[in-house]
Amino acid sequence: MNKATLKENRKHGDPVYPVSIYDRHVTSDEPLLDLHWHEELELLLVTEGQAVFRIDVHDYEVKAGEAIFVNSGELHSGSVAGGTACSFEAVVFHPELLAGGAIDIVHNQYIQPLMRKNYTVPIHITGLTEEGRDILSMLVSLFAINRSKSPVYELTTKGLLCLILSKLLLLGVPGEVGKKARTGSYRIDRLKKVIQYIEQHYQEPIQLKDLARQLSMSEAYFCRFFKNITTKSPVSYINDYRVQQAAQLLRQTDKKVMEVALDVGFNNLSYFNTLFKQRFGCTPVTYRRREQDAEPL
Repeated sequence: MNKATLKENRKHGDPVYPVSIYDRHVTSDEPLLDLHWHEELELLLVTEGQAVFRIDVHDYEVKAGEAIFVNSGELHSGSVAGGTACSFEAVVFHPELLAGGAIDIVHNQYIQPLMRKNYTVPIHITGLTEEGRDILSMLVSLFAINRSKSPVYELTTKGLLCLILSKLLLLGVPGEVGKKARTGSYRIDRLKKVIQYIEQHYQEPIQLKDLARQLSMSEAYFCRFFKNITTKSPVSYINDYRVQQAAQLLRQTDKKVMEVALDVGFNNLSYFNTLFKQRFGCTPVTYRRREQDAEPL
């Protein structure tokens, strides 16, 4: 199954240091963060502009200097807000990084319950509380030491992540609120089944009834269910996913545009060009040229 953009199949970091640091800068008319999920935990700090991040079914307006926390398995995406450029830095890490061994009180008493949502912790992290300010300050330090690869940066990163999660848990709510969050995750798990079907079959014609059948729903109910969570209609989501795959082919191959369009499930070149331009602000030919010019020598 191709899970390139939704359920990520990439490895973040390596087995001995399962941490990856990402930074992204986009203009106001570019896509910021496509819908996806992964097993790792993630902390994302907006460094310029502002954005709206959708975590499962909730939207958060995040300004420069603020952050979001993404728990394991949560669907998340982002778009630029405010009409100006936006930048962010993110750390994605596997919970095993914080495990001390087969019997580990930190992992058993805190990390696993957090991942199971026995605690409901803040997703949007601001400077309104002392704990929030501490988290934001530690994130700035974490990104700086990983950029510079300063001495013992791996150990410092592990320590900072432990401190950040401890601050989040202090702000969290255990018990009944956590149970409500787990109940809501059932809907997300059902949605993932449909999206995985799309990822498997995007190169083929996909009919609405095929998707509704995956969840034993009527087509009308399925459309409402899908849009309520993703904010997009199923057709719009499929088109976006196909265009994302097309962009990847344009970057990584020398296939002709018509061939790319056919490979990702479009049989009408004009329609493909229109959707691509809506998504990336330029034609496929211009996009390929721009990406080639941006490659380092």
